[in-house]
Amino acid sequence: MTISSPDALLERLHNLGQGNDESLPLAETALMLAALDRSGGIDLEPYREHLARVAGDARDSFASLRRGMTVNDAAARALVDIISSRHGYMGDSTNYDDPRNADLIQVIDRRRGLPVALGILYLDVASALDIKADGLNTQGHFLLSVGEGDHARIVDPFNGVVLDTNELRMAPPIGAPMEYGPVSRRDVLLRLLNNIHARSMAAKDTLRTLTMTERMVLIAPRRPDLWLELCKACEAVGKLNGAMRAAKSCIELSEPESSTGREAAFILHSLKRKVN
Repeated sequence: MTISSPDALLERLHNLGQGNDESLPLAETALMLAALDRSGGIDLEPYREHLARVAGDARDSFASLRRGMTVNDAAARALVDIISSRHGYMGDSTNYDDPRNADLIQVIDRRRGLPVALGILYLDVASALDIKADGLNTQGHFLLSVGEGDHARIVDPFNGVVLDTNELRMAPPIGAPMEYGPVSRRDVLLRLLNNIHARSMAAKDTLRTLTMTERMVLIAPRRPDLWLELCKACEAVGKLNGAMRAAKSCIELSEPESSTGREAAFILHSLKRKVN
């Protein structure tokens, strides 16, 4: 059994956040983020082994389907057949707001999750198979494209289906998902974290909000808007020095005369008056 300490996990996440987007391992990063909530630690190796088994099953399925389908059709069908049908991953429509649905460790344990959490599994397995797949910038319901070119197939990981033309017209939001374009791997992880962040804000749980904002900054340290959110989260719990450091980072990363930078400068001025 190998259990990483919180400090070791944070160091690895920091290094991943500093790296380029293309090399960001989605499922591994999401597992480490979930592990941070286990105060006694957790061995992630069984989860890594499970993901490797799923990828192996999908590889065999893809090779078989390729004999009678286009690459895009075979890739999309292999992912859905293996992840949803064989391994039983589906969206939790009964308890959608259950926080376990955004925790990849518990998603694997329960085979239930939010669209984006399940989407991370699909994207990770596709990457293991060298299949091009991207999360899409759809609002509300996370979808992903699988395959190359204009004929990439659209997969709904929550329902475990490949969408046809008629279903695409009805899928939220209305319209063709490709109009919304692909998002980065980093943005997929931020979308996962934002689900927890939004719920903690709604519950007025300022400490949990701060924790989730810190993790979002860890994953995307070059985003000035996230540093601004961290500034506000620190101020809300009385960590004024941390709020000032976050405001300074926001200003340094912001474009000249940007509204984000101006807001951070205003807050920083107010914080300095409080501290002095």
